[in-house]
Amino acid sequence: MTRRLLLVAIFLAAAAPVPAQDLELPRIGGPHKPAVAEPLDLLADPSSGATAAAATKPVSTAATYETLLGPEQRSPAAPLLPEFRPVWDCCGCQIECLDVWCDCSEPCCTTDTWCPHPCDCSKGNCYLTPDGCWVANDAMCDIWGIPEDQYNTAFRFGGWGTTTNGSLNKIGEYQDLNPSPFWDVDGIYSNAQRTLDFTLSGLDNEANFAQGSYYGPGLTAKVRYNRFLRRLDHDPLIGYPRPTFPAQPGPNDNVVVQDLNVGEDYAIRVNQLDARFQGRISDNLKWRLNLWGMRKFGERQANATAHCFNVNAPAAPGANGNVCHVLSQRQNIDWTTMEIQPVVEAQFENVTVEYSRTMRSFGQGDQVIDRQYTRFGYSPASGVLGAPFEYAVVPESFTQIDRLKVNVNVTDTQQIYANLYVGDTHNDFRDTHRQYGGYDVRWIDRSFDQLTSTAYVSMYDENNELPTDFFTTPPFGATTTNPTQGEPGSLRHPVDYQRVRVGLKGNYRPSLDPTNGLRWVGGYEYYELNRDYATYNTALGPFVQPDTRSHSIEIGPEMRWSQTRSSYVRYKARFFEDPLLGVREANGLFNTNQPEQDHRVDIGGTWNPAENFVATAQFSVVSAWHYSQFADFSEDSYPFFVTLWYAPTDRLSLTGAYAYYSNWIDQDITLGFTVPNVPVPPVRTETTNWNYRGENHLVSLNANYAWSPTVSLVAGYEWDRGTNGFTLPPSPAGANWTALPTLSDVIIETQRATLGADWQPYTNLALFARYVYYDWNDISANFDSGTAHMALGGATLIW
Repeated sequence: MTRRLLLVAIFLAAAAPVPAQDLELPRIGGPHKPAVAEPLDLLADPSSGATAAAATKPVSTAATYETLLGPEQRSPAAPLLPEFRPVWDCCGCQIECLDVWCDCSEPCCTTDTWCPHPCDCSKGNCYLTPDGCWVANDAMCDIWGIPEDQYNTAFRFGGWGTTTNGSLNKIGEYQDLNPSPFWDVDGIYSNAQRTLDFTLSGLDNEANFAQGSYYGPGLTAKVRYNRFLRRLDHDPLIGYPRPTFPAQPGPNDNVVVQDLNVGEDYAIRVNQLDARFQGRISDNLKWRLNLWGMRKFGERQANATAHCFNVNAPAAPGANGNVCHVLSQRQNIDWTTMEIQPVVEAQFENVTVEYSRTMRSFGQGDQVIDRQYTRFGYSPASGVLGAPFEYAVVPESFTQIDRLKVNVNVTDTQQIYANLYVGDTHNDFRDTHRQYGGYDVRWIDRSFDQLTSTAYVSMYDENNELPTDFFTTPPFGATTTNPTQGEPGSLRHPVDYQRVRVGLKGNYRPSLDPTNGLRWVGGYEYYELNRDYATYNTALGPFVQPDTRSHSIEIGPEMRWSQTRSSYVRYKARFFEDPLLGVREANGLFNTNQPEQDHRVDIGGTWNPAENFVATAQFSVVSAWHYSQFADFSEDSYPFFVTLWYAPTDRLSLTGAYAYYSNWIDQDITLGFTVPNVPVPPVRTETTNWNYRGENHLVSLNANYAWSPTVSLVAGYEWDRGTNGFTLPPSPAGANWTALPTLSDVIIETQRATLGADWQPYTNLALFARYVYYDWNDISANFDSGTAHMALGGATLIW
């Protein structure tokens, strides 16, 4: 990801405007690469006789040729966006093809010869619309003829030099860290009616990027493709490594682990496509076609646990043979998701209606992996290896969603918006359906000049199915004498639920005086979550998860005190009834991480005392708690950030930022334990208060310096440190928990430094160099720690 972010930064720098004193790479923006506006069907064809009607239509984005001319050729009046008029309306008659001005104060021309391609004019400009008509923003038009095609292309190329030390999993999580070339082609072409803008990039050996945009009279298309690497962690298994037969684990080795691929790296490749097309069928009817696809393929880690597993099988279990056995192995995966969404939109005066149908398929070609068990209650008897059972199976599915959107402008100040949908997802593996539907309706009112209010109601309803075909034979199931172990007895109906939201939000400005910067925002929302099939059998009897309800409020003033100072205060609170609970079926004990209340206060603002200095800051207090018979915890956070930008001279720009995030939790936790030399059962339990802490500090500094009109320097540094851990409470019953904090403590520190230089010896040539240092240090466990040094050099050519 570091390489890709750096290249994106270089490309963005190459496309930025270049003042005389700045030092940027040669760009395609400005006169090199005009930002051509997307043409729209805004004016009628003169042959249709709709000249007068066409003259009154807005033409805010049709200035295609105007944009192509470049700033030195545009009319000074162009930014004023005057009303456009057809060229032929200058004199009320045909305009003779003469290299002179057409002045409406003079008599109309008498020739019957049309000039089909007028261009620049004395006071304004003329534009060619998508339907082939020329329009002018001034009565005077100069006749030049057919405009020339405009095109610009930039080619960037270079190479990466890299050295690494340690694990690549984090420092190269989204990038290849081998030395590699890189290249990029960026171009634009336009003939004032059609525009093509494209980018093709090779970022490293494992990454490519491509995008293209086409704008024409009857079609607009945008296509984006991304290919990159994603490294995956190889999690170490905690437990006693499986011994070589016939050795047995010790009496305290209750968890035995077996990794079939020790030391191997896991990674997947990701290919993503996003394509969007649209056009107009008629004046009030549009069509769109959205395509999206993603393929993930590579290797991942797949784990499966067997309880009471005989590690000595096929021999007898022995004294310590029945243990929890964790098996880990590599699995090759190949997942493909494809989505197509046709859309039709119709406009009828104050009503807009849109219908879309989303069709999404997921398919996989994964490697089949399996494991064996010795205590399933199946044939053969316990303690003997049974048939292989497949695991890590990802089901294929097909989703269809029909959606209808309606927008009605009831009056000039009142609007209704509705989004209605219904869908179905079919699980091919179990031949089951998940059906869902809902709506989102909003009433937006601006009847009062100082107030904007939105009332809304939304509902989502989901219903699931149980399989009708049961797995009773390997590799997915087996027949057993215990009906609760095999299907259908072991199947539980998925929870059906319905969510309902009703709310009102508003935005109020007390005064119409533009110098009064006070504004109030606020709102209220009622939320309800209803569940079906949420009954769980426990040792103390059935437990039914109750429905959840909540009330939310938010309010806060925002104030612009002057052109240089603004501030805001926001308060948000939520109050829950019966939040989601977790229950352990073995003993009927409860726990949850869902609060009964949570409150948040944000205080922030912006200070801009001079045109070369801007500062922003925000401090928040977040508090949540749950005190009931089911759980006892409190959670507090105090996030804070500040950003600064300062330009002491017109050549030097400095930015800095600091952010702090925290999370503090005090929670009663019930744990079970055994006492040495005491038979089991009974299993003893105790409830104590555990204190969790999580903190993160982030510092970022960057500088840009224009050494000369052709040389610029950049530098940056980022430091990030995050910690997670909890304190060990004393055990009233004498249990030994000393190993738990060491298993969960996390201390990660990362550093990233960047140095670079750009040199533009010629208008169409730029040279650049970058150095990046990235260090990812796992201080607590020394797992996945690594360091990378990356050097980049290259050039940009523009023609």
